[in-house]
Amino acid sequence: MARRPRLFGEKLHHHIYAWGNNRQAIFFNNQQYSRYLDFLEKSSRQYKIDIIAYALMLTHIHLFVYDLKGKVSDFMYSLHGEYARYFNRMNCRVGHVFGERFNNKVVQANEYGLWLSRYIHRQAVEARLVRDPKHYQWSSYRAYIGEEPVGFVEPDVILEQFGNDNKRIDRYKEFVLGTANGPIDWDMRSLLVVGDLDFKQKLEERETTKEEKSMSNEEICEHITEQFDINLRQFLSPNGWDEKRLRRKIIVHLIEEVGLKPQRIAQLCNISRGTINRVLRKNAQNVLPVTD
Repeated sequence: MARRPRLFGEKLHHHIYAWGNNRQAIFFNNQQYSRYLDFLEKSSRQYKIDIIAYALMLTHIHLFVYDLKGKVSDFMYSLHGEYARYFNRMNCRVGHVFGERFNNKVVQANEYGLWLSRYIHRQAVEARLVRDPKHYQWSSYRAYIGEEPVGFVEPDVILEQFGNDNKRIDRYKEFVLGTANGPIDWDMRSLLVVGDLDFKQKLEERETTKEEKSMSNEEICEHITEQFDINLRQFLSPNGWDEKRLRRKIIVHLIEEVGLKPQRIAQLCNISRGTINRVLRKNAQNVLPVTD
């Protein structure tokens, strides 16, 4: 079965995490960590994404973001596509850098957001790389506690919950360094929404496939050509194995990331529902990786 489309929409907070292909390293040196942050800043500005917290680990990444315009999928496709091209070029390799599509949870920014920021900022501590997260260079914790310029990180949604006086950083430090367990197991992949009952009910009432209804065929085609850097003929009338494989990849993207229904894509491409279903079955069997 195909994986369910993501929850997406305007003005939502997300916990995003992604692993290297086969859990292999995605950073080999400090320069590569630094370049990922450059791409993160660039893509966040382009897609109007606020970066609330992050942690870059050897084999995976965690991001806590606020998606103003409902562009989280485009943001991640741009970010990881650009980093994958850079990583492969620098390491004289080809193939996938990130082994699966990124994972995301929609998160209520209040108390749940506090615990998420703690979970992200303690990644290096839990991996036993450091005892104090301030000694790990590749997370946003040092920006939170004033050890480094904030830059493109937006910590106020978290820090303002610790007060508005000059002691709020000390309170946040105590919170992160404390031993209390939070209310959420952030490693549960089946947990798609994190928040209280009222938050979950309100989210359920939102139309999660709003973009399908609002996008015309012309807008869908424009999205395809921009995101995949191809001309429309390659998608609508593919020639050869490479173009047909790319079309399958785009079909999966439109269903799982954009939220289009298979029937809409079948009509757009003038192909059968059976063809769409075969694409989804192959993707579910990991025959067709969809994340670069």
